[in-house]
Amino acid sequence: MRTIDFVAPPFAGHLFPALQLAKGLAERGVARVRILSSPGAAGAIAAAGLSHVEFLKNRDAEIWAIANTPRRVGSNPFAMWNQVQRNLALMKDLQNELSELWSVHPPDLVIADFVVPVAGLTAKSLGIPWWTGMPTPCVLETRDGTPAYLGGWRSYDNPLARIRDLVGRRIVRTFKKTSARLFAAPLRELGIEGLYRADGTEVVYSSDCILAYGMKEFEFSRTWPEHVEFIGPLTESPFPSEEFTPQTCGGNILISLGTHLPWAKERAIDLFRQVARIAPEFSFYFSRGIPGSDRREVEGNYHLYDYISYSHHMAHFSAAVIHGGTGVTYSAIEAGLPMLVWPQDYDQFDHAARIVQHGLGKRLRPSPKRIAADLRELTRLRRELGKPAESYREIAKTYDPVERVARAVQGLE
Repeated sequence: MRTIDFVAPPFAGHLFPALQLAKGLAERGVARVRILSSPGAAGAIAAAGLSHVEFLKNRDAEIWAIANTPRRVGSNPFAMWNQVQRNLALMKDLQNELSELWSVHPPDLVIADFVVPVAGLTAKSLGIPWWTGMPTPCVLETRDGTPAYLGGWRSYDNPLARIRDLVGRRIVRTFKKTSARLFAAPLRELGIEGLYRADGTEVVYSSDCILAYGMKEFEFSRTWPEHVEFIGPLTESPFPSEEFTPQTCGGNILISLGTHLPWAKERAIDLFRQVARIAPEFSFYFSRGIPGSDRREVEGNYHLYDYISYSHHMAHFSAAVIHGGTGVTYSAIEAGLPMLVWPQDYDQFDHAARIVQHGLGKRLRPSPKRIAADLRELTRLRRELGKPAESYREIAKTYDPVERVARAVQGLE
């Protein structure tokens, strides 16, 4: 039986999909699996019943500080370069640890999350096959189509839009090349001499297989590299279902900004406290995004939970207010819920553009009265129409991520 090492950071949006995929492959007898992550991932990995190989011990505070910024990063190049610099400071140590492990106990395949490309490059240098796990396929550069990371551009099929997209793709590539020049020395230490292969694909992602954790139908039209495989959404939480007793009358509204964005959550908590007061027909459930914690508070029709599992409880809700992270977005799609999307940072604006363009929800306008009005409209339209949401829900059912990856693994020489 083959051995597969999954490499992921301890962040739920990256770790949880890897755990679902790894557990599924192990249960089907496709492969023995190990999860390589920092100590901060121990609870989730144990809950999934999988083997944990720790890396970067005693460095979790540094790892989380990179993702949990004190303010929005946005398109600020200096903020992004600061993140890159702090990330590179960890990557050389990670490379050394992985080289030591895999030189003695090499797996048959490494599936590395796209934010840990050094794992894949290290595997490749040791002759170990490497695939990239990609929870957010919209960030991949392609030779056509609407680029990501530019504030959430919508996609249009006309000459002006194609010119706009071309300019946007060049802006993204120019920024990346500029960044590579700024960090040439540490990148060279990691074995990265350039960011692009001769065919234009990015060296930090596998040239053999990129597993796109999502639905191709959700993405904007573009020419994807042949080695990109859309396997479907991976939305399960490894933690057992916590006690959750939503109201039985009226509409239940989920509010979640994911597991990061601490600077945005306090503002959101106060905002929706006001919304709850002027929309008594709804019961609001705010998830702080702290997996494994069961703390909760109740203020009338406003409920504050440390954690609400999407995979266990999404069916209880009538609509979802989300930040546009892939986990909660696809969980809402799988449940057929309309979304009020409030992107905060990173690729969330790109997911918001897709949600709106496909008729799956609306952009949130941060005013209590407008939010209440939009939620009333969304829940009414769901009852009266619901066609886009139901259509995408049915498409999601056609995907079996574990089966697709199992077939690919079995096809390895």
